Parts: sequence; structure tokens; C-alpha cells
Amino acid sequence: MHISTLVELLGSKGSDAHLQAWLAQHGIGKPPTTISANQGQKSVKDKLHDMEFYFAFDIINDRFYPPTVGARGSLLSHFKSATLFSRRPKGNPPKPEGFWDGYVQPSATLQDCLAYFNGRLEEFGNTAYFEKPLTGDVDIKLWFCKRRQRVDTIQLNLHEDREFIGHHDFDPGNEHNTTPQAATLVLKWLFDRRHLRVPQALYEAGLEDDHQAILRFAEQHLGNHVWAGQLHDSPALRSVLAHTRTTRPLQLDNGSPLHLFDKWLYLKAGGAWERHQALYNDDTLADWSASVDAFERAVVLDAAQRQAFLAMLDDAYQRVQQAHPA
Repeated sequence: MHISTLVELLGSKGSDAHLQAWLAQHGIGKPPTTISANQGQKSVKDKLHDMEFYFAFDIINDRFYPPTVGARGSLLSHFKSATLFSRRPKGNPPKPEGFWDGYVQPSATLQDCLAYFNGRLEEFGNTAYFEKPLTGDVDIKLWFCKRRQRVDTIQLNLHEDREFIGHHDFDPGNEHNTTPQAATLVLKWLFDRRHLRVPQALYEAGLEDDHQAILRFAEQHLGNHVWAGQLHDSPALRSVLAHTRTTRPLQLDNGSPLHLFDKWLYLKAGGAWERHQALYNDDTLADWSASVDAFERAVVLDAAQRQAFLAMLDDAYQRVQQAHPA
């Protein structure tokens, strides 16, 4: 048993015969072949060698995206990550002879870690965090406790991007998305303000202010998603985009909250916010959920209102930039 084998196996489907044979050879449980949407991920444990192997369907990597639907609506799983070492108070069982050869190992000092990871680290309080790619799809990660001067955790992970808008947001068949135009307007804003890493020829061609045209653009040029790697590097931009996906406000340095949830911006731009809130807070409705959903679906922005939506994002971006200058 050697780390390099796990590096090769990462990304395999749970149904992969080679993966299943390797796990069986080492007395490890059978991997899940599918996972339901509400489960997120599952794991199997190697109790003898104190390791845990995780399987998931929601992997933000174009090789595995979007998730593949299997039997009865479940989603096909892939081998996503492996916890090779997690320090235990009473000590950890040894790995097989030669397991760590050529890789950073639990006995590593801080200087050993700096050398292995080429001096690149992030620090969070008493923790030094290291990460580097082993292949195009696999990263090795290590957490080092500076106070106790010892390695705490070592993991292998499939390389993942950070998702801001997912394939489900651009899916016309997604019945749960009651304001589908909100996601395409966020994408329109990213394009018009040239935040996207796309060829200059696409910018020169322009992007029509039309929901269907933007959906086609997302499919043809972005893989039906917006990830951090598709954007120009800007902490302010990432902060704004992250908060368009949540009702949690973005707190500026002066304490002012910015509510940027894209559905709320959409309803405000459409002049429907007050009516929406009155309906949302009406506990006398016979079918509250259906009433709110129907109201949201009925809101369709005209050209001027769409520009108002983009202007809200402009204002938020400028305010965040001023609070956190580059």
C-alpha cells in the first residue's frame, strides 16, 4: 500500500471495478455507487490503518461536473478525498512499510513541510496550512499545529474550484428556481463589467440583454456555471458574488449590512419587494408556499428594471472595493 495508488484512484466512480478490488484487497468496506442529493457525501473507513475515504457527487471540477443522475434519482458517486492521517490523543496506528515514501509524512517538522510545499503556506492562528497539486486533478493538503510543533492532518483531495453560480441556476427545467432571470442578470453584469476570463473576441461580439441568449452563452462558453477560476482575481468581486447566493448580509467595515441575495435584488428591481414581503409574512394563507412561489414566478423585469438590477450590483461592488481596497 502506497500513497501513489490512492492518487491514481481518486476521481474513480464508486462502481469502478479497480477501486472496489483495491478496497477489498485491504479489507476496506465497499464504496457507495450512488448518493442521494440530501446525503451530500458518504465515507468508508480503513480501521486497520486509520484512514477514511470520502465519496461525493457535487465535485466542482469540470471532469466530474455536472453530477450524473443514476437509478431512482440518486447521483453517481466519485472518490473525492482521503484522510490519510488525523492525529489522535492516544496515538495513531502505523501505516504499512513504505506508505509515505516520497511524500510528506506525520513526523515532518515545520521546516520539512515548508520544503515539501515549496515554502507556500497560509496561517490561521496556531495553524499553518499547506497545499500543493500532485496531478492535474489531485491536491495534497496538510495542517500543522505551530503551538505543539506537529502535523495534525494530511489529506488527498480532488482539486475543486469555488462555485458562485451552478448548473441548476441555468437549468430551465429547475422548478425550484422561481426567479431564473436573477442568475442570468448576474452573469450579464459579470460580462458587461468584464469580470469574466473569456476571449477578447467574445467581449467584442457582446452579449444580448436577453434571458435565452445569456443561457446559451453560459452553456457554450462557461460550462453552465460561474466558478472563481473563470473570473478575474478580485476579493471584492468574490465577496459580492458569494453574497448573491445567500440571504446573509455582507458586513462592511463600518458595520453597514449589504443584502445582496439575487432573488431579493430581482424583486426590488421589479418594484415587487414590498408586496412580496407582505405575502411572505402572511400566515393566514391556505397554501403559503405555493402563493409565494407563484408571486415570484410572475415577476418579469423589463429593460429598465434589468438595468436597475445591474446598477445595484455596481453600487455594491464599488462599496465593497472602497471598504477593502486592492
